[in-house]
Amino acid sequence: MTTRLTRIAAAGALAAALSFGSVTAADAAEQSVEDITLDWGLSQEAGGGAYFGGCNFLSAGAAGNTGSSRVWTEADGFYKATDGNVTIVKDGASGDETPTWGTKCLGANGSAVGTGAGSSTNNRAVFSGGTGTVDLEAGTATVSWTGSFTSAFYGGMTYWSATDPELVIDADGTGTLTATLSGYGTSMDDMSKWEAISGRTVTMATLTDVELTADGLTVTPDYLGVTVSGVSQTTTGTSWGSFPQSFVDFQQLTGQTSYWYSSGGGADPKKPATALTVGWDVEEETTPPTTEPTEQDKGDVDVEVVVPDTTEPEPEPALTLSVSGTANLGTASVLPQGFSASGELPQVTVSDTREGGQWSVNGYVSDFTSSTGGTIAARSLGWQPKVISGDAQVGARVQAHAPGLAAPATLASGSEGEATLGSTLTLHALASTTAGAYNAQLTLTALG
Repeated sequence: MTTRLTRIAAAGALAAALSFGSVTAADAAEQSVEDITLDWGLSQEAGGGAYFGGCNFLSAGAAGNTGSSRVWTEADGFYKATDGNVTIVKDGASGDETPTWGTKCLGANGSAVGTGAGSSTNNRAVFSGGTGTVDLEAGTATVSWTGSFTSAFYGGMTYWSATDPELVIDADGTGTLTATLSGYGTSMDDMSKWEAISGRTVTMATLTDVELTADGLTVTPDYLGVTVSGVSQTTTGTSWGSFPQSFVDFQQLTGQTSYWYSSGGGADPKKPATALTVGWDVEEETTPPTTEPTEQDKGDVDVEVVVPDTTEPEPEPALTLSVSGTANLGTASVLPQGFSASGELPQVTVSDTREGGQWSVNGYVSDFTSSTGGTIAARSLGWQPKVISGDAQVGARVQAHAPGLAAPATLASGSEGEATLGSTLTLHALASTTAGAYNAQLTLTALG
């Protein structure tokens, strides 16, 4: 049962004179949309540690020709964190950060990533300025972006580039992400080989069960359980699968083939595709209110709870939750791909005096709104939970946009006793967000 529910407000000011891109209705439901973002990191292996060359990494723009299979140097000038509409971000101590040449191989803890499962910078390529059409009623969309990013393995000994991606979502909830892929070919068996690969259209991701919302979509591309031909694929274990056939075929030219399907090696757990997020601002169809109530009508209910006086000699066993204040994210920083702000969740204290009691604290946030009429989607807020004191298990990190706190997530869980919890909050807003002071409600619920 839910024994106590507390709401706190998270506020942040976006200090830039910007306006939303235009949205025009093409017919009853289809809309032309601008300023669309694409956020994807391919896989954990695309930001993992390498046995040679330091790490695998993403770079903005299409990299030039090194002339041979060798590790990049800073003097080459190939590595870029930003190029045109494309920006690279990775895990940082307080959320996403834009890497430099010197930090591109460092994880969130500031140490170099390794080859083990789960060790990755989780770097991602973020495209902005996309355009296309969206039909929420039909569940369809066609969106394209301009710009490129480069995926380098083994410090740059093998690399390829993706240019001008296009996303198509069909009415049955399936979709494809294609791009023009090019690069340079080598081989682990013959490192003297170095051949230019001409550009060709390749399917980078296939999608199923896609749900479109007014804010965009977040979906994990197909990988697990996908079979591929022309290679020696392992089809056992919990992480077996493959990227699309045409993508694997292209990687046979680059020399990276085995990193894009389950080959039976120790890196297989890091190869599955990571979540892909598309952000847009689309007007939802609205239905005029009726004068008669319907079964679909909803209302807000104030939830109250009485905490017993602790001076009583034998208080009733209870599970309680209290919050020390409000969360203020301050003034957002302006980044090439939008706005970023961070702050701390006020301390959350959980007390469980029930014998053998078990509890968990969950949280989710509403959309951010401002007096200027602007809106920031709830999924734009993420958190990194922590236990300040007491015996409790910390919840998993939730990244902004992937999937964000639009859906309930666990802050921490524990048992009988008292624990103090906290979290770093990170907000990432679209570049088209209207300037103003924004507020939202973060609802925390103690369950036990």
